[in-house]
Amino acid sequence: MNVPFDRVVLMSPGELHLDNLGSTTPIELRTFGGTVPNLVWEQAVLPYAARHASLLFSEYNCPLVYPSRIVLANHGILASMPQTLTAWQRLRSTPLNKAGARRADHVIVNSQTTRSDLIQYFGVPPVKMDIVPPAAAAVFFAPKSAAEVSAEVVAALGTAAPYVLFVGKMSVRRHVPNLMEAFAIVRRELGLAHHLLIIGPNTSAVPVDELAQTHGITGVVRHLPYMEQTKLARIYAGADAFVLPSTYEGSSWTICEAMASGTAVIATQHGSLNESGGDAVLVLPTPTVDDVCRGLRTMLGDRAVRDDYARRGRARAQRFSIRACAEATMQILDRVAAPRD
Repeated sequence: MNVPFDRVVLMSPGELHLDNLGSTTPIELRTFGGTVPNLVWEQAVLPYAARHASLLFSEYNCPLVYPSRIVLANHGILASMPQTLTAWQRLRSTPLNKAGARRADHVIVNSQTTRSDLIQYFGVPPVKMDIVPPAAAAVFFAPKSAAEVSAEVVAALGTAAPYVLFVGKMSVRRHVPNLMEAFAIVRRELGLAHHLLIIGPNTSAVPVDELAQTHGITGVVRHLPYMEQTKLARIYAGADAFVLPSTYEGSSWTICEAMASGTAVIATQHGSLNESGGDAVLVLPTPTVDDVCRGLRTMLGDRAVRDDYARRGRARAQRFSIRACAEATMQILDRVAAPRD
């Protein structure tokens, strides 16, 4: 789409590979300073390189000393759950996130939950924030043929078996070990042939293989640290259920993606769930093994229930638009940018 800037320059310490950007807006990719630590790059190298910009748009962190204006995007903080952070994360991320949110001229948040947390824990003035809800990209809404989905499933699992899906960083707050145990219990109880597919970086060092062996599901659990978006969209579409047993989400992109793909969603009650999923999600009160078992029994034991949640989820996802998200973001950037642009 057209944007109210002459140029958009994406700056990174590492090499960028971005395709299908179109030609409507000139976009320049600049890679530099990769030999210095990320924190030094962020706080010293970047502000100098971007010193002539009318606006710097950053995510979570930003240079604390910068001559022009900054809009910061924040997708959720864990200040209310410090026990889920490592000592290094508490030392580095939280102080920088807080300082960045205070330094920024404006902050874009993804939910009322994130906005409330930034007010309570970071002291960010409400007037300095706008809510722009996330939405699934068009690739998740796009129809997929049965052959495409089946081929992707076989590539990921090694078989065409039905499966339950988790996507996201395997953070402590997302309780992947509980999901694995509950899956093993329900699979045995209902005599299911399902596999469990976990996609995302193992940031909390979950011993996936050991847990699979302990729960008797070795060979039916697969962990992939990353999957390209087009392939991932097919994997969502083929799953019988997407499960996110998380105790905190600023707003879940993965729930949006699963609903857009027509996949039934099971999630744990958390602050932003009503904003994104509403009654289109099977909501569990807690991420305990017992509650996750109840959710899996409900969803996997009754095809009619599963289809109903899939239909409602798809309809819910259609209320949100990635283009509307982009347009709202660009309006904020234009409003905050220095007039000299």
